[in-house]
Amino acid sequence: MKFWDREKEIRDLKRHIESEPNAILFVYGPKSSGKSTLLDYVIKEIKKEKKHLFAKKYQIYWFDLRGKFLPNYESVMDIFFSKKKSTKKQKASAIELQEPIFKSFKVSASIYKEIKDKEIDPFEYIEEKIRKSGKRTVIVFDEIQRLKEIYINGQRKVVDAFLNFFVRLTKVLHLAHVIVMSSDTFFIEEVYSDSALKNTSRYYLVDFFDDETAYSILVNEGIDEKTAKEIVDKAGGVPWILEEIVESDEPIQTLKELCKETKAKLENFLLEYAKEEEAKKVLNEILEGRNKPVKRNIKIIKDLVEKEILFYDPINVNVRFQTRLDKIAAKEILSDK
Repeated sequence: MKFWDREKEIRDLKRHIESEPNAILFVYGPKSSGKSTLLDYVIKEIKKEKKHLFAKKYQIYWFDLRGKFLPNYESVMDIFFSKKKSTKKQKASAIELQEPIFKSFKVSASIYKEIKDKEIDPFEYIEEKIRKSGKRTVIVFDEIQRLKEIYINGQRKVVDAFLNFFVRLTKVLHLAHVIVMSSDTFFIEEVYSDSALKNTSRYYLVDFFDDETAYSILVNEGIDEKTAKEIVDKAGGVPWILEEIVESDEPIQTLKELCKETKAKLENFLLEYAKEEEAKKVLNEILEGRNKPVKRNIKIIKDLVEKEILFYDPINVNVRFQTRLDKIAAKEILSDK
C-alpha cells in the first residue's frame, strides 16, 4: 500500500518507541487502514535518523501472522525462531545486507530442537537474550488473534501465554516494547475487558484519513479540485480506495465501479444471510445514528464486521460502516425495499 504522511501518528508512535517500555501497545483499526504500513514507516524513519547507531542501539523483531498456516504450537515456534546461518558465505551475505525489519529470533540448531521439543522455555530464552543484548528491543506482532485457537498441550491458549509474557517484558521488567496490531476488534475487546491486561495495555486507533487529509492527498496527486471533492464525499479517506483512484486514468469511472462492487457485496451478503431482515434492521439503526452495539444484535454485527461492511470500535464502543461506500450501498438497498 502506498504511504501518505500521517504526521500525528508518526509522532505518537516514535514517542512510544523511544520512551521506557511500560505497557503493551495495541494498534487497532479497520482492515486496510494502513497500520502495518505506518509502523514499518516509523521504524524505518528511526533507523534513518539513527543511521549507523541504529544496529548498535536497536533490535526489531517483527512477526507477521497473516497468511501463515498455524495448526499447532510447533508451527508458531517456527515463526518465532529460526536457525542461525552458519556457512561463511551466509555470514558474509548477512553482513553486507542491511538489518531487515521483519525478522525472528535466531538460535542454534540444538536450541531450536529443544524449543520445539518443549525442553527449553522459549520465553525465558528470549528474556535472557534481550537482557544480554543491552539494546532497545521492539517486538511487533501483526494479527496476533490468529493464535486464539492454538493450545499448548491441548490446555493453555498460546495467545494467553504470549500476552502474559508481553506484560512481563513491558510493565514488569521494562525490558522491551511490544506492539500488537490487529484488525479483529472483537479480539481487542476481549483483551480490553480482561482485568489482568486492562491496566497493562494501551490502545491506539489507526483510522482512515479524515476528509481534509484525503482531499489534500488527491489534489497533491494531480486530481482536480472538483473531482477530488466528489471522490471524498462518496468514498472518504480509505487508503486503498484513494490508491486505486490515484492510479486510475479515469478517477470518476473507477469510483463508480467501486460503488457498484460495494453495493453488490452487501446485496450478496443479505441474500445469503439467514437473518436478512434482522441484518437490515441493524443497518438501518446505524444509518439513523444509533451506533451503540446492542447485545441482542451482537452476532449480526460480528457477521457484518467479518464481511467488512461494518467496523466495530471496542474502546470507544461504537459501530459504523466500514467505508462511506458501504454506507451509500446500505442507504440505496434499504430505500429500495
